[in-house]
Amino acid sequence: MKKILAACGVAAALLGATSCGNSGSSASADKGFADSLSNYLGMTQGMRISADYATIPQEQKDALKKDDILRGFKQVIMTDTTQQGYLTGLSFGLQLAGQLYRYEQAGIPVDRAKVYEAYAKAFKTDSVSMDEMRDAQATFQMLAQQAQQKIMEYYQAQEEAAKAAKENSPEAKENKEKGAAYIQDAIKKDPSIKTTESGLAYKVVNEGTGEPVGKNGSAVVKYKGQLIDGTVFDSNDEGANLSPRGTVPGFGEGIAMMNKGAKYILYIPGELAYGVDGQQQAGIGPNATLIFEVEAIDVTPGK
Repeated sequence: MKKILAACGVAAALLGATSCGNSGSSASADKGFADSLSNYLGMTQGMRISADYATIPQEQKDALKKDDILRGFKQVIMTDTTQQGYLTGLSFGLQLAGQLYRYEQAGIPVDRAKVYEAYAKAFKTDSVSMDEMRDAQATFQMLAQQAQQKIMEYYQAQEEAAKAAKENSPEAKENKEKGAAYIQDAIKKDPSIKTTESGLAYKVVNEGTGEPVGKNGSAVVKYKGQLIDGTVFDSNDEGANLSPRGTVPGFGEGIAMMNKGAKYILYIPGELAYGVDGQQQAGIGPNATLIFEVEAIDVTPGK
């Protein structure tokens, strides 16, 4: 009974103007006020959802057409609010529909008709023993765990496919090739540039003194970051307190080697920088190689 009442509350919240009781409507409400309330309720909710909608990827927009969303929204809010049982069932169904969608998305061929038949049979039963409910729940939990594993595998495959698509994009390939050529050319011109096992290239401009930062330390650094075409995308002349673990891998590896007063130039390949995702807001494309001039003002060596 508590779940039914709660669901009724959910349905009421969805409609925004109904309740599980039988309080009725306020016949004396001023029509002008009611019209204004109706208009701005719809407007503000529509604006909020529209703003959220604008942030989702295009492939999700293709799957979530605005006309389809409006059709579903209209069907719910235009439902007769006196049909409390129907609204409660609608709320239950909407909750379960999301779960069914995730199963189907992961390739599990859920039979919706069977779901309904089993639901209706169990719901219409006058009484259910605790043992029956416990056994059914235990079986479902076992099946649900298997389903969850399939869902995780599905999302992992999706992520890997998306990453592969980004890596194989013309821009990512071009940036990777140009970056590698840039670093190799710099090394040929300046033999003092060294390369680590990870692929980070660096030039020691000034050695500095004392213990190095290390992987677990931190340093106050001045820096200037630029792309291979000379575009400066970030800089700090006052000194920023940074930890090797809190930056992109190549930058972190570089400052971990530095001690107080050291000045380095870091040549960071794309895979040690922002990778295939890049950092679009900073103008850094996929697999873009970064060059940093870094000076360690102060160092707190890691333990």
